[in-house]
Amino acid sequence: MKAPILLLGIVGLGLTATGCHATPGPREASETATVEYVAHACFRISSPSGRSVMIDPYESRWWLGYDFPDDLGATDAVLISHPHSDHDGGQAAGRNLPWAPATAVITDPGSYEWGDIKVVGIRGKHADPYGKEFGQINTIWLLEVAGLRIVHVGDNGPITDAIAEQVGRVDILMLPIDSDYHILKREEIEAFREKLAPAILIPMHYRHPDLEPDPDRPDGLGEIDGWLEEQDNVRRLATHTWQLGRSELPSSPQVLVFEHSPTVTPPRK
Repeated sequence: MKAPILLLGIVGLGLTATGCHATPGPREASETATVEYVAHACFRISSPSGRSVMIDPYESRWWLGYDFPDDLGATDAVLISHPHSDHDGGQAAGRNLPWAPATAVITDPGSYEWGDIKVVGIRGKHADPYGKEFGQINTIWLLEVAGLRIVHVGDNGPITDAIAEQVGRVDILMLPIDSDYHILKREEIEAFREKLAPAILIPMHYRHPDLEPDPDRPDGLGEIDGWLEEQDNVRRLATHTWQLGRSELPSSPQVLVFEHSPTVTPPRK
C-alpha cells in the first residue's frame, strides 16, 4: 500500500521510516545544509558557513513561460549541466547571467571548492534525442556539504555502471522526472534509484501548472502528480527551502517534493 502524501510546513524536520515527524533536539547550524528550490531544475545549496552554489538557472520565458527571479541574492558559484536555455540561463544564446562576471560560472567536469562546499563534475551524456547540436554533453554535479552527498544529474540520459562508480554514495538525488517522461523513461528513473540508492529522491524538471496555466506548455513536459501517485513514501514540503543534517536522513528511501520559490510568479501580462 502506498504511504499517504503529507504536507510539511516546517523547514528542517527530520523524517522517520514510518513517515512520522521526528522531533529533533537542539541543532547547531554547523550540522546542516540548506536546499532551496527555485523552479524547474534550479536549486541553490548552502553550507553551514553560509557559502552557496546554484545549479542550472533557467532563462526567463524561453520554452518555460515564466521568469527567473530578478534578485535571489549572492551566490559563490553557478553550476551549469549543459547549454540549454532552461539550464544555462540563456548563456549559450549570448545572454548574460545576472551574477556574471562576479560569480564563478562552471560548465566543465572537474573538482572545485568554495569554503566548506566541495563539488565534482562528472561527464555524462544528455538524454536522447535532445542536445545533438552541442554533442549531448551533460555534467552531473556531485556536491559534498555538511556531511551530505548531493547529486544533481541535469538532463542526463540512462545511468551507466561507469557513472554509478564515479558518483559513489548518494544521500540526496535530484532527478528529472515528469508524468510524460520527457527526459527519462519510467525504467530509466528506476535504474537511477537502484544503482545509486539515494536516501532521498527530489524530482525536478516538471511542469508547474500554477506558473504554466496552458496544459500544452511547455511542449512535451508533464506535471509531477501522475508519477507521484505511483510512488511510496512521498513527502510534500509546503515550502521551497529545507534544512537537513546527515543524522536526519531517513532509514527508508523517500521522495521529497518542494514548492517552487515564491519569487517565481506567473508571466506578467
